[in-house]
Amino acid sequence: MPRTSIALPRPVLLSTLLCTLLASLAPAALAQTQPVPYLMTQIAQLPEFSRGGDGVRIYGTVDMGGMYSTTDNASGRWQLQSGGDYTSKLGFYASEDLGGGVKAEIKLEAGFNADTGVQQANALFNRESWIGLRSATLGTVRLGNQINAMLPLYIDPFLLVSTNSAYTWVGGGAMQSARGVGANTDLGPGAGTIPVRVPKSITYATPRFKGLSAQAILATNPTGGREPKFGVRGGTLGWNAGPVYLAASLTQSWSSPVVVASTLPAQPVRTDMPAVGAIFDNGQLVLSTSYVRIKPRLAQSGEAELTTLGVILPRGRLTYRGSAVHRDTEGARDGAGRLVESSALGLMFGADYALSRRTSLYARAGSVRNFGASTIMLNGIALPFQPGSTAPQTGIETRTASVGMFHHF
Repeated sequence: MPRTSIALPRPVLLSTLLCTLLASLAPAALAQTQPVPYLMTQIAQLPEFSRGGDGVRIYGTVDMGGMYSTTDNASGRWQLQSGGDYTSKLGFYASEDLGGGVKAEIKLEAGFNADTGVQQANALFNRESWIGLRSATLGTVRLGNQINAMLPLYIDPFLLVSTNSAYTWVGGGAMQSARGVGANTDLGPGAGTIPVRVPKSITYATPRFKGLSAQAILATNPTGGREPKFGVRGGTLGWNAGPVYLAASLTQSWSSPVVVASTLPAQPVRTDMPAVGAIFDNGQLVLSTSYVRIKPRLAQSGEAELTTLGVILPRGRLTYRGSAVHRDTEGARDGAGRLVESSALGLMFGADYALSRRTSLYARAGSVRNFGASTIMLNGIALPFQPGSTAPQTGIETRTASVGMFHHF
């Protein structure tokens, strides 16, 4: 089975987190003796928060490495891998000062696989393509394909890359079945997952007020069909004081019409995903945790809960990372519709060594252990088939180890 790329959850309220942390480091705050949060140094690399003036900025990342993978009941293998630490990408960001504290801005970002040079998706600017207005006093409005209003990106110490991230695979419920790879397929037909990027969407992010900030999103049906009327809607409320950031969010997503019973016509299925998360960042230690509930709004559907823990330890040129993600279910069913136990545990550890501010070496090692009928993958590595079948074996553990290098420009 070929390595598969799929869109998976990244609990992220990137815009809210960025605005919150940037506001906390305003000139008055910089005059204090408090240490600079580690995450602020990472956020400052993003083009929309760089200190450059108006105009167009071209930016990107090239990330390449090697990965060795082993799976129970199958032989191991080496392969080249793009995006082991950061997604390889090429982007354009432009802004214009309109006066009165208002800026117009656009962003176009395309992901590609550095090992082959091909696009990651049929859409050229698959990662972001939006236009908006930003005001320090009125908030920010954006329209287009953009980051969802969810929990912060840095809930996951591995930044929710589509490769070496336990959150991406276990949190996304990336399950292999006889029909291919899908998200949360053990929860029933049409079950969804938190989309990281949302096309055809409009978002509004408030200014920060006494540590509070919020963001809302509404997206129309991305297929252009009559049903469902919406693709995604939801929002996040965040609060920041010193090294502590807290957030709560609710995301609702709709599937394309699916057949849920032989006696009923195809219908879209809504999945509700409430979540809470917390980050502690004092510049020397970053701790994170989150809890997410995934609940398809359909009779006989199962539910999943995700619990995550993360840590980042910056030590000069070296940065150590670790995460654990546990997925448990209620009312999960197998391909024949029978009630089954289904859970998984994902672990990921890593270290980055900075050669400069823009170039680093990295190493990663992780595993996903399936329990019961769970068939979650890791790093796109296919699970072995059951004898005489295209259905994957259950109770399989997958392990991967990667080394590589990235350069930002």
